[in-house]
Amino acid sequence: MAHHVCLEEMEGRWIAHVPALAGCFFTDETRDAALAGLPAAIDDYFAWRRGHGDTAPLPPGPTAIEVDEIHREWIAPPDYEVNAFFAFDAPPLSSDEIAAILRLLEWTRADLLAAVAGLTEADLSREFSGEKWPLNGILQHVGSAERWYLEGIGAAFPREALPEEPFARLEKSRAHLNAELPKLAGVTRIVAKQGELWSPRKAIRRAIWHERDHTAHILKVRRRMGSAGG
Repeated sequence: MAHHVCLEEMEGRWIAHVPALAGCFFTDETRDAALAGLPAAIDDYFAWRRGHGDTAPLPPGPTAIEVDEIHREWIAPPDYEVNAFFAFDAPPLSSDEIAAILRLLEWTRADLLAAVAGLTEADLSREFSGEKWPLNGILQHVGSAERWYLEGIGAAFPREALPEEPFARLEKSRAHLNAELPKLAGVTRIVAKQGELWSPRKAIRRAIWHERDHTAHILKVRRRMGSAGG
């Protein structure tokens, strides 16, 4: 079985996405490295789904990779990084797909919350060298980004309504996304915003990828929490 792959350059790194498997990706410094790491990431992805109780049949045979698209990052004036819009992102979402997406979102949110379980406010606010944000900043960022993805298709609530508290922000953004998702079935909307194309399918692809990516990020930071000097 061949998995169709789309490569995207973002912030100087490369992400190999398997768009048909929402939330399946591998990131590395180069295109070749991202592709090389993808077969193992696909196996890990199916194991992750199994761990959350998914019973869908596994694809038969060894993992084969077929690259469909490559997107190089570029900057729209004055300083907006334009991210990929793949051919995969264009078709509307079906009701069945949305039901499956809602399950995936439950799993990704459970993983994110588990990644910070048991931490104190001091832990969440602790800064680490080489990191842009403390853990509560990462949580705020995930909540903000989820609202922003819907802004790309004109389905977001006002940014001013985002709570400052990280967990409240996550909860509000997710509740809104869950409420909007069923309304997107069959919607063919493609929107151009600051040189970047958006669709319902792209917004959801980005939301699932982003939460899984930052859950892994948080777990990486947590492994540093016992190291001297952070």
